[in-house]
Amino acid sequence: MHSHTPLTPVSLRRFLVLPVLLHVRELTRGRPRPAVGEDITWFLRERPDDGAPRPPGAGTLHASYDPWGDAPATRGFPVRVQVVGWALRGPADDRRPVPGTAELRDVHRPPGRFPNGRDRRETHLLVDLAVRRT
Repeated sequence: MHSHTPLTPVSLRRFLVLPVLLHVRELTRGRPRPAVGEDITWFLRERPDDGAPRPPGAGTLHASYDPWGDAPATRGFPVRVQVVGWALRGPADDRRPVPGTAELRDVHRPPGRFPNGRDRRETHLLVDLAVRRT
């Protein structure tokens, strides 16, 4: 557990909180599931607006456990973790998220499995990542 848990507005002043999207595929292969208050290191990159729907509150930062080009490793700790679920539309072999249907569910630590239904799918985590100000 991070040494600043429980967090207060005063203790958070030393940190910048970034909204970061992490695709649930990143959690395969036994990778750690981000939990509130636990240190984690990710590689962050800006993702241009490609027209894909985004959940409310999500910026353009995406995270990976694997290096991306020259992106430096970013160490921080989640202050909030939300599972993002979408309604799906389209043919059975190419179902896509429907803009405006994102549902956010707060969790302390994401589940080990993400259900994929015919009409709904959990695709991302929206993590408020606290990183130390420099």
